[in-house]
Amino acid sequence: MSDKEAYIRKWIKNVSKQRPELGNFSICPFASKSKTYIKECLISDIVPVSGYDVAIFILDNGLTLEKLLEWVSFYNKQYPEYKFFEDTAERITYISGVQTNNGKYNLILCQPKEKLAKFRKKLLKTDYYKYWSDEYLREILQEDYHLLKK
Repeated sequence: MSDKEAYIRKWIKNVSKQRPELGNFSICPFASKSKTYIKECLISDIVPVSGYDVAIFILDNGLTLEKLLEWVSFYNKQYPEYKFFEDTAERITYISGVQTNNGKYNLILCQPKEKLAKFRKKLLKTDYYKYWSDEYLREILQEDYHLLKK
């Protein structure tokens, strides 16, 4: 296992910890039990990997947030049955004061939309999302944001 992969695995454990600031939810309640694929690659070489709950691609840290967002948009159009997200070293993100991003590497995460929707629907039955800012909810949930209003 490379140092980068070890760092990402440690981050996964960190986002899996229950946090009092989040009503004793973890940042990502399903992370610890998810089947995860991790690979270091060029941003142009990303391809979804079936059989995993999430694929995490470790990328060049020289990429800007704008370039990452362009590629995320490209991959979301290229592979409509998957959802791609960026996690950048450049932009630190928080939920109720708890840092959510890995803070060191540029990543693109890829999840099958069907599994992602299933996980989100489970969380909608709880208070999980009440700790998020509306802006961050819109950014992360995107087309599923409307589910919160039901």
